[in-house]
Amino acid sequence: MRIAIFTPFLYPFHVDMAKALHDKVEVKIFTCGIYGNYPFEELLRYRYVETLKCTNIVGSKSLEPISLTKFVRFRPHVIIIFGIESIAGIVLYFLSRFVKAKTIVIVEENNITFHNNFFLDFLQKLKMLIVRYIYKKAPILIAESDASKRYILETLHVKRDNPIIVRVHGIDTSKYIKFMSMPEIQAKKMILRFWGLSDNLLTKKWCAFVGDPSYSKGVDVLIDAIEILKADQRIIAKTIFFIPKMKLLRDKEDLEEIYKQKLMKLTKYGLVFLYPPVKPEDIPIFYRAVDLIMLPSRLLPNASSDRSPNIALEAIASGKILIASYAGGIPTIVGSVAILVKPNDPHALANALLKVLASYEEYKYLEGKARERAQLVLDIRYYLYDLVKAIVESEGLRKSEIYAKKD
Repeated sequence: MRIAIFTPFLYPFHVDMAKALHDKVEVKIFTCGIYGNYPFEELLRYRYVETLKCTNIVGSKSLEPISLTKFVRFRPHVIIIFGIESIAGIVLYFLSRFVKAKTIVIVEENNITFHNNFFLDFLQKLKMLIVRYIYKKAPILIAESDASKRYILETLHVKRDNPIIVRVHGIDTSKYIKFMSMPEIQAKKMILRFWGLSDNLLTKKWCAFVGDPSYSKGVDVLIDAIEILKADQRIIAKTIFFIPKMKLLRDKEDLEEIYKQKLMKLTKYGLVFLYPPVKPEDIPIFYRAVDLIMLPSRLLPNASSDRSPNIALEAIASGKILIASYAGGIPTIVGSVAILVKPNDPHALANALLKVLASYEEYKYLEGKARERAQLVLDIRYYLYDLVKAIVESEGLRKSEIYAKKD
């Protein structure tokens, strides 16, 4: 059997999916490349990754004709489509129906995007008519979160004959669990050595923001929360906040200079360290070293809020205390193993940080609960099992054909 996975932007979990499948089926990932300046270029060199020629049309990825030819030549029996609301995703959906491949549509969005531009909003309305049709007719529809399911049913008012399956895409937990035997102090020393920092930081609690320091990810909320915490000398004396050294607030340029200045002051004060990009292979060590992960994603009124953030999955797989916003797909991912706070509210975030840092040992129980949830619910192998189960239960393929079909 040949399985094609399409994603406009390639992330580690897509490669993890292919790795878990490749010894049973022929699998290939088709992608337009890497999102922004994320350090995932190495992933593009995996043997089962095919980088397609894509163009941007009004902010959406579209495939050039030669890319469609490559896709057809692979002759997939099953097509798993991420980024279905991109032009590329829509085209591949109809192509999959034309070639009679079993199609699995993954819904990541949880709100309609508005552009405050008449022409772009008109195009968006036309696109959403097609998207609604796809969500109604797709043989297998997987919602990445409860928020995505509500978006389909309540925002788009889609009525389906077939069920909507809510399933987070999962993570290869083995990459993180194997570092559990490493003492945290050893991981801290390794990270400090990578960055050339003093061992004086070993006595502090490490609170890390991981990923793109953007408005949608709430980095401005975090910076404001740290400013609030600055008044509590007991906490500040024993805490260091790690924020990635990347372009700040790229999606909210009118706030960029204001928060650059705030961040510069916090850095000079010794409260924040701007850390360089961490290589994908070193990410599990970094998670092992930190004490607390912060994910203050914004609840956005005119766009999808954080869909299925990999940071939440990685933090849980690493068995870390996670403070995150009640926004987008985050509640579905974390269940009861993280501390959820009101989104867009620096005071709510500061209060949660204060409580955890002041009584850290009382929250250590969350680490074990997080590891358990990762292994029993969020592992990428369970995710693939559920996809295979959906194929088996859908019309058109028998169970015996899943791994046996050759042509």
